[in-house]
Amino acid sequence: YLFVHKKRGKEALESEASLLKDFTKWAVHDCWASYFDFERCLHALCGAHLLRELTNLTENGSKWAAQMHRLILSLYLASQKGTVPLAERQTWVLQFEHICQSAHREEPPPKQGKRGKPKNSKGRNLLNRLLNHQDEWLAFAFVEGVPFSNNQAERDIRCLKTKQKVATNFQTFKGAQHYARVQSFTSTLRKHSMNVFQNL
Repeated sequence: YLFVHKKRGKEALESEASLLKDFTKWAVHDCWASYFDFERCLHALCGAHLLRELTNLTENGSKWAAQMHRLILSLYLASQKGTVPLAERQTWVLQFEHICQSAHREEPPPKQGKRGKPKNSKGRNLLNRLLNHQDEWLAFAFVEGVPFSNNQAERDIRCLKTKQKVATNFQTFKGAQHYARVQSFTSTLRKHSMNVFQNL
């Protein structure tokens, strides 16, 4: 489902056109803070985004990030790519928490600048997110029906991003709304293996 709004933040997500404000199932996303304001739905965090961040830290010499990367990949494979919930949750959680303790020792403490709050390293920022949202990061491995990543949503908006790059904009707001509605409909048809032209 795609919709158009003049804003791209919380105002858009709470607008009449948005489905998220009424959504009550699992929402898989990239840990953007505004999503957590919606308390009617259950939250899971994208494993693909996490692996990319861990890879970046590993390439910069982080030992704990390499360990966490291996753990998440092991969970992914053990759960058959996030399709079969695992029973031995506590064993995995203990490994997760052990790596987070290592990260706490490895990452430098926040640095106080001339003004404002102390600044964390990228690694410590990620560690804080891992600690604050542990259940959301691991949901794919232990809850049936929760996918490992939000890649399906990323693929669904790729055509729109391509159109933006080529055409830069729409001539009218109404035209953008029409495009979003047609694209939503055709994308849904393809997911159900239904003939696009016949159903249009």
